[in-house]
Order: sequence, then structure tokens, then C-alpha cells
Amino acid sequence: MEFNPTDAGDRSGFSLLPEGLYDIEVVEAEERSSKNGNQMIALTLEVRHPDGYPSRVWDYLVSTPAAVFKIKQFCDAAGLTGEFASGTLTEAHCRNRRLKAKIFVEAGREGYQDRNAIREYLPTATPSGGIATMPEHAMSGGGEAPQTTAVTDEEIPF
Repeated sequence: MEFNPTDAGDRSGFSLLPEGLYDIEVVEAEERSSKNGNQMIALTLEVRHPDGYPSRVWDYLVSTPAAVFKIKQFCDAAGLTGEFASGTLTEAHCRNRRLKAKIFVEAGREGYQDRNAIREYLPTATPSGGIATMPEHAMSGGGEAPQTTAVTDEEIPF
């Protein structure tokens, strides 16, 4: 392969996501040890950039008392409350989960450039996998469905 190296210019090949709430999917998850020897799961998250192309954000769920809140946020948002309650989470549990995340721009440090990071994980409107569920009143058996009224053709404005 041949190319002109000056075509690269000063571009890094990507732009940071603006701060905001995004739909994300866990495309990779890997169990590792942190620099301090703590158990963790490294997540690779895919998100759609506002300009339309896929972008990636990396996050880490670290098993330390100070970071368990983030594991709980992730599990709650990803539908993994049972796994959280058991105290065990694996990379297989995390993969292919769809949820929402508040993403922000974290200032670069130690010679690294600014990067996107996760401020908070939030559940999506539908459960992971997009499966529709029955309304709460129908599942509990403890109440009737709300009453609806018929709409006539004259009431429709178009």
C-alpha cells in the first residue's frame, strides 16, 4: 500500500461527542485488573455521533468500595439488578446491553488529550433488547386498565 503521509495533517481522525444524553450499546466487555490490582470490567461503548457516524467511548467498572455506585448505576440501567444483588458481574452479562448514558468531555491529563467519559448510566425507555412489556396494571392483576373514550371523526382536526 502506498500513501502520502502529509495527507494526515493535524487531524486525529475523530471529534469528541458534545456533552449530553446518548443511547449506547456495550459492544465489548473484558474482565481485567486495574493498575492497583482491583477487579474491573473494561467496557467499549458505541454511540451515534450527532454528525451521524458511530463513535466509541470507553469506561471501566472497578470493584472498589468507592466505585460500586457506578456498577450499581450500570446494572440498574442495563437490567442487571439480579446480578448486582448477587455481587457478581461478568463480561458476558455486560455485552450487547443497550442503555442511556450522560456523556461529558473530561479534561486531558498526564499528557493525554481531552476525552469523552460517562457521567451517569440511565435506563432506556424499553428493557434491554427492545422487548415490549405489558402495562404494570396488567401484570400485577391488582387493578383494571384505564378507561378510554371513543373519538369521533368530527373530533379529529385533519
